[in-house]
Amino acid sequence: MKNITTQEEKKMMKKSMVIAAAMGFMAVGIVQAQNSTTGSMNAPAGTGIVGSKHDLSTATGVGGLYGQTDTLDRICIYCHAPHHAMQEADSAGIAYLPLWNHGVTTQFYNLYESDFGDGPAESGLAGVGVDADPAQFADRHLFNGRATLGNPGSVSRLCLSCHDGSVAVNEYGRDPQRANSQKHGVATIADQFMIGGGGNLTNHHPIGFSYLDVVTVDDEIADPDTVVDASGTTIRSLLYAGEMMECVTCHDVHNTRNTGETFLWKSDRESKFCLTCHVK
Repeated sequence: MKNITTQEEKKMMKKSMVIAAAMGFMAVGIVQAQNSTTGSMNAPAGTGIVGSKHDLSTATGVGGLYGQTDTLDRICIYCHAPHHAMQEADSAGIAYLPLWNHGVTTQFYNLYESDFGDGPAESGLAGVGVDADPAQFADRHLFNGRATLGNPGSVSRLCLSCHDGSVAVNEYGRDPQRANSQKHGVATIADQFMIGGGGNLTNHHPIGFSYLDVVTVDDEIADPDTVVDASGTTIRSLLYAGEMMECVTCHDVHNTRNTGETFLWKSDRESKFCLTCHVK
């Protein structure tokens, strides 16, 4: 009987260990989901598009929310196609088209402006500057990129083709692509992810301006050769065409080389991402 009891005890111990291990895996999964910096599933920063919020398949992503009907349940088809991709003649003036397969926005935008008008006199805050110098107040609180600020550049307009809500997320493909590579849907992006809705960019960080021009007149903007992360990435390397502030300056849309939440190149914990460019 003693041997039987011992065997039963061993079995019970094994069961307990299996249950404990399973609970441990569940706990790890829960922590991973809670700590997931970009994904709707479990895709930590820098681990690729699969499982991230830009994964629009149904198996691993959020495609079910946007009417994904592709029989192959592809991730990339929403934005890219290897054949019969969009050409510039059909792109509403967008010149950057990386095998682009999605409908494009034709929206024109109301752009960001500083709240302080053209100077401290208009703001009613004259004399409240650095060392009581109203001119210094204006220099430090006005947006100094207005000279080059225009509508968002081509690379940002690709992002806005989903994010401004004017084009359905599930609007992709064109003739003569196969029928299952096309979708003419109506599912627009959720409000919390909408940027530039109704053409309004006045309350968002400005894009479409020359960072290099701003840094020459604003002593609270970091040198473009400032190193961003441990790999040696610089601000300049993240500027579109080495100069322009665009969506890709802050976000890695494919979740491949970033280390921060919401596709940011590095985490904004303790505002460290903002303080990379803004010297405060």
